[in-house]
Amino acid sequence: MRILRFPIFPACLAMTLLAGSGAVAAQVPQREFVAITGRVIDAITGEPIEGVAVVVEGLGLRFETDVNGEFSVERIAIGGYRLQLTHPAYNPAVGDFNVFRAGGFQTAMAPVIVSGSEVITGIMGVLTDRDSGSPLAGARVQLDGGQGGTLTDGRGRFMLEELAAGWHVIGFSQFGYATRSDSIEVIRGRVTNVQASLSVDPVQLAPLEVVVERREVALQKTGFYERQSEGFGEFIDREDIEFRGPAEMTDMFQGIPGVLVHADGIDKSIVLRSGRIGDLQGNYCFPRVYLDDILVHRGGEEPAGIDHLLTPGVVAGVEIYPSTAGMPAQYTSTGASCGVIVIWTRR
Repeated sequence: MRILRFPIFPACLAMTLLAGSGAVAAQVPQREFVAITGRVIDAITGEPIEGVAVVVEGLGLRFETDVNGEFSVERIAIGGYRLQLTHPAYNPAVGDFNVFRAGGFQTAMAPVIVSGSEVITGIMGVLTDRDSGSPLAGARVQLDGGQGGTLTDGRGRFMLEELAAGWHVIGFSQFGYATRSDSIEVIRGRVTNVQASLSVDPVQLAPLEVVVERREVALQKTGFYERQSEGFGEFIDREDIEFRGPAEMTDMFQGIPGVLVHADGIDKSIVLRSGRIGDLQGNYCFPRVYLDDILVHRGGEEPAGIDHLLTPGVVAGVEIYPSTAGMPAQYTSTGASCGVIVIWTRR
């Protein structure tokens, strides 16, 4: 057997299996079955990875790599398939691959890197007109008397990241408005949310509204908090996960509005509000599941089995959309009618 190496990256996977010598025939006989062998290694150390869940979409085939990082498929038809590789300590890999002949392949998975700077320390908020309440775009947000700053965006929002813990003086200014300065305390590992307003007249303004919360860098970059602020769906962040202390992924969903944790023997699955149409007969429709914005389960009659997909310890946050109402446009494709779950891992 000849081993061909094809690196896997979290968002893509492209593999072609070949063995022996000579050119591949132009025409492949229909329904010809062959055996293939795979081996999964760590992209950094080159060591084999045990316990990688390997799923061949559409065939109902699921394997797990052994202590040598290997798995085998004794009988698979020549053709194109979609392969999913998941492991709690590694970024998932999903993509297409083609089988032409019997043979083997070796591929790599990139480990999840959790750094000490995974939590944001800083100030974020919204600046509005005191009288109308409309957002002020392009306003100057100045830090500590000119030592840094930013401008508000079209929705009046601003973000000051990587600030030292302690008190900071923040100045707000916009042409045609009276300026204001306020002292705001920043707590290490927390984001201070600020609601501020400006007036066209130099009058006494109301104090700032300040809320302190924890925010993950990984979730900030994905737009998780922005979607959460829009008020659609249910959201679980890292602080919620640590407070709940779930043993399995499905434990995280207990008590969430519009969510049913369905037990089928020893396995548990998630059913959302729009997937419970056949509730009386028990004919559930299971939600689609995305992992780091990669579709890993198409939903429908088969449950995703997220307890086998990853563990709560590597999860940064979860978005739950029990129905298509208010669901972000990127997740409303065909097949989302039974709801969508989006899982983000820690980076």
